[in-house]
Amino acid sequence: DGALVLGSSLLYADTTNNGDDASDSGNAMKMCYGVDIVPGLVERSRSHHRILQDILQDNESFLQQSQANIELLLGDIHQPDSQLQKILEETTIAVCFATTWSAENAVGTSLQGRKLPKLSKALSHGLSPGCRVVIIDGKLDEEDNFRWMGDLRINCPDTAPYSVATLYHKLTA
Repeated sequence: DGALVLGSSLLYADTTNNGDDASDSGNAMKMCYGVDIVPGLVERSRSHHRILQDILQDNESFLQQSQANIELLLGDIHQPDSQLQKILEETTIAVCFATTWSAENAVGTSLQGRKLPKLSKALSHGLSPGCRVVIIDGKLDEEDNFRWMGDLRINCPDTAPYSVATLYHKLTA
């Protein structure tokens, strides 16, 4: 639905700028991408993006001027096209949500221990060393060059009563 991407685009907005300096976006993030394999979710995310832009524009908010650029794409992380591959290589932080509900991860043993072997391999091949990865309610394989950094229990209405956000650091191959 785009909430994580839209929220992230405003996360590091320069609230001291007040929109006076149009030459600098005032945001530490250059770009925020949302990638989903489900066309309906991409369209819903784009609709939420338009609503957010209308709200920010109606309020003549300096946040709109400080907001990071957003692109919401249809894509398959397991078989990325050249555009998605380039995005993955440039990514500095990736957040993966609802991964345990995907068809490929819902069969066999992947839900045992919330392991996501297919996603782990795909991210290992796509992301550059140094990237941080947050997985909600799932686990990557450290043998795919990820170092576990810690867990955070969070209240989440979509996965009530709570979810676990796990942070990884992508190591060199």
